[in-house]
Formats: sequence, structure tokens, C-alpha cells
Amino acid sequence: MLSIEQQEGAKFRHFVIEPLLVVSDNTLKPYIKGRIEQLEKLGHKVSERSIYRWLGAFLESDGDIRSLVSNKHNSAPKEKRLHTEVELIIEQVLNNSYKRRELANPKKVHYEVVNEIHNRNKESEANEKLPYPSISTIRRRITDSDSYERDKVRLGHEATRKKFASARLLQPANRPLQRVEVDHTKLDLILLDDNDYPLGRPTLTTAFDKFTGNLLGFYVGFEPPSYVSVMNCLLHASSPKTYIKKLYPSVKNEWLAFGLPEFLVVDRGKEFTSKHLIDACLQLDINLEFTKARSTWKKGIVDRYFKTLNEGLIHQLPGTTFSNILKKGDYDSEKKAVMHLNSFLELLHIYIVDVYSQKPRSLNRPAPAKMWKKAMENGFTPSIPSTKLDWKVALMKIGTSSIQNTGIRKAHLFYQSKELSELKIRLVMKGKGTKVTYKYDPSDISKVYVYNEFDKDYLEVFCTNQEYSQNLSEYAHQVFVDETREEEKASFKIEEIAEAIAKIVQKAQEEIQSKKDRQKQARMEQKGSTAIIEKVKKGTIAVTFEKKEEGKEMVKKEKTEHYYN
Repeated sequence: MLSIEQQEGAKFRHFVIEPLLVVSDNTLKPYIKGRIEQLEKLGHKVSERSIYRWLGAFLESDGDIRSLVSNKHNSAPKEKRLHTEVELIIEQVLNNSYKRRELANPKKVHYEVVNEIHNRNKESEANEKLPYPSISTIRRRITDSDSYERDKVRLGHEATRKKFASARLLQPANRPLQRVEVDHTKLDLILLDDNDYPLGRPTLTTAFDKFTGNLLGFYVGFEPPSYVSVMNCLLHASSPKTYIKKLYPSVKNEWLAFGLPEFLVVDRGKEFTSKHLIDACLQLDINLEFTKARSTWKKGIVDRYFKTLNEGLIHQLPGTTFSNILKKGDYDSEKKAVMHLNSFLELLHIYIVDVYSQKPRSLNRPAPAKMWKKAMENGFTPSIPSTKLDWKVALMKIGTSSIQNTGIRKAHLFYQSKELSELKIRLVMKGKGTKVTYKYDPSDISKVYVYNEFDKDYLEVFCTNQEYSQNLSEYAHQVFVDETREEEKASFKIEEIAEAIAKIVQKAQEEIQSKKDRQKQARMEQKGSTAIIEKVKKGTIAVTFEKKEEGKEMVKKEKTEHYYN
């Protein structure tokens, strides 16, 4: 799509550097000098600096010839430049007057610019007065400005998007699991806990197959969108749904859709850009594709499903909050709420498997379940990892730590095993240090999976405090830790610490006065820490820490330390 001149320029630069691409950096300079001589014989004069620059750009772009296109076409137009202060005034007026919702024409902008310059010229000397720009100059500045950003301010984002992008080509999907879209939504429904107390509106995370329109999997939870919800959603999406008949016998049809996606389409939320998801996708050979900001049309199928789900199921249930205040009226959602989480999950399965998956998407598109079944009959096989453990571990959160004598330390907890100690010895013997990478399930921090780079597998390492950590989530543990810190802060009195430090400083000043004499005397009497400690009677100190949360014991341990012989 570039001009012939730009294309030929890039081809020539590639011709210049092509023989040098197979040369290592250490021996590059003599080859460049030789290449310059060869080019001179062919009638081309190229500097050494240019060759280095072209080589660097080409290699940095992973061999993309477009990196060798000259950027001279981006140079400023050759026209008479206005005074810098006049340019600033024009830009200021454009931002304040033209880039706003109320319509302003170029003539009005020109008058405002002239008036601003006139007011400044009143206070200037005759030889410092600024010239007035012509109205044609103002028109050019408006035309040259970013029309998309300008109209976004004047017309609004949605109207501007429709104006500039009335039709957009989406990346097509030609087979199941080729493109899978993942997103979150807060459901318009209030659920109850086991004691019939309102829990609030849960968040639904879903994974959709673009080709067949099937829902691959979901996760319903009460935490805000996070990697925990993404991890659980992908686990459910990748797994065969063999549990349904046993857990929800009221579901009539089979949930056929499952498997690992080739491309995972997500937005730029922090849960999607986290190192945890990036690492998981690398391990499972999933291509992660990010949509641009405010590009909801790129994940159209999942957004349409949320609307369909609300209208087809959620808004029909007692306790719904509806989608807007007008539909809700005087309906008391909390008072009408009667549904528990497990009951809602059963209804959600019925809706997904027996309703949504069985309905044709359009006149030309069969039902999602039928499309999936037909693909399998034609030889399609869902991609899944070879072992369940590797599959789950790959989707877990990632962390790094050094192996100490006490094992791995994570968030004030320790993880240790015989195999971990042996791995530490092997790492040290190979001169690799003691730092390792591990995976952990944020919903159960009672164990971690440490990667063994020698055997290419994971070591299951348990927390040394199983009584506390068993089935404890990372979030709950952090809440306990934060509460403990707050209690410690409450008992901390800075005035007493400051007073003690002041006494130490005063005492030190007094001690300095006769330091040398006392040191000589102490040396003669053999005074030291051992002598002082031996005068103290043998004793012990017992430390007890107890923390309870809603009747559940968090930690209870007694530690006795013997300080004296």
C-alpha cells in the first residue's frame, strides 16, 4: 500500500544488508567495510552508520521489511511557518471552541483567534506585534487536526464510532475453538446464602466459541473480575461436562462443547493482562489476543449472550434487579430474593444446555449444539492436555521464590518437602542458585507446585501449617494477615519508642566521656555478653498467638524459646 518510491527504497536497503544477516555481531565490522566496497563498485554510496541503523531496525522487527521503509514521507509540509505564539493560540482556540459538543464553524474560530491576538498585541511593542492568520490557515488547521478525536468530543464516542466505522471486518472463525471470547458481567440478580441472607449480585465470567456460538464454560462468584474467575472459567470451559447428569438430573440434553482455544480474545482488564494468564497461555499453546479500548464489537458474541441471558432467564427470576431503574420501578429486589446459589446454578445449566444451545442463531445458522455435533461427526476433536494435573497447574497463578532451609516462603506461610530439599541440592550443584518458579491455586493455598527444570515436571509441596491453610483461599488469608497487622498497629505507641531512643542517645553520650577508661577496666575484668547472661537465672518465655474469625479458629500455637543455658 506504499508508493513505488518507498517500496523500491525498502528493497534497496534489504539488498544492502542481506549478506550481513548471517554474520555474528563479533565479526560484523570488517564485513560491513567489505560490503561498502562492493556497493561502491556497483555505483552505490552507503555509509557505515546507515548500514548499522538498517540492520538494527530489520533485526528488531523480526525480519519485517516494512522496518526499512524511509520515514521521510512523515516530514512536515514545506510551507511558510506561522509565528510559534500564533500557532499556540490557534491550537488553544481549537481545543476550547471547536472541540466541544456545541457546533462551531471555521469563521467563528478565526474571529476568536484574531480577537485573542488583538488583545495580546495591545500590550506589545510595535515590532513585537503578532500577525493575524488568514481564514484559509484556520481551515487547514482544522482539516489537519485529528478528526476522530475532535468528533469524539463534539459528537460523543458512540456516534463517532458509527461515523468512522459503519462497517468493520471481524476476524473470521472457520472451526470450533479457533476463536474463544471471554468476558465478565454482573448479573441482574440478588442471591441468598444458606442462612437466607442476601449475598448481593454475583459476577458471571463466560467463555464463548465464536464459530458455533456455544458457551464453552462459565464461572459464577462474588469476587470482582479477577484472575481467579478467569482461571475457573477456563478450567470449566476446557473440561468435559460429565458431572451434569449426576449433579443436575433435570437437565435433558448433553453439554457437548469443551476444549482449549486456539485464540483467546479478551479486553485489556488487569486480570487478562496479568502474568498469570500470559504464562498459562504459553504453557497451553493458546494465542492471547487483546481488543483495543472501547472495541466491544470485537467481542460481539459474548456481549450478545449477556443480553440474551438477562432477558431470557435473569429478569424472570425473583430477586432480579432488572437492567435499568425504569424497568425496576418500585420492585424491592432484596425483599423478593429467594434463590440460593446452587438453585440458580441448576437453572443456569438448564437454560444453557436445554434452551440457548438448542435454539438456531438465525435462519441460516443452526443451533449451537447441532453445529458442534456436526463438526465432531466431520472429524473435529477438541484439544485438551494429556493429563488433568498439568492442565490445572498450567492455569494456576505463578510465583517465584528461593528455596531456603525452611523451604519456600509465600505470604508468611512456609512450604517444605523432602523432594524440594533434593531439588535445592541439584540446583546448587549445577550452579543455578536456589530460585524456582511455582504455581498455586488461589482458592486453596495449602500446597504449591514447584517446577522441576531437571525432570520437566512439578513437585507437589504442602504448607507446613496444614491445619490453618487447608481449603483456605488466598483472599481469606490476606484478610487475616491485614487484620493482624491492624491489631499490631493499634498496640504500637510511637511516643514510647521515641522516648526510649532518646534515652539511648543520652546514655551513649554519657558513655563516650569515659569510654577509653571503661574499656580498659572492662577488658581487665573480662566483661561481655556471656558473663552478663550467666548471671541471669535459667528461664523461658512462652508466646501464644490466637486469632478467630466468625467462630473459626485461624491460628493457635504455643512457642517456647529457651534463652539461657
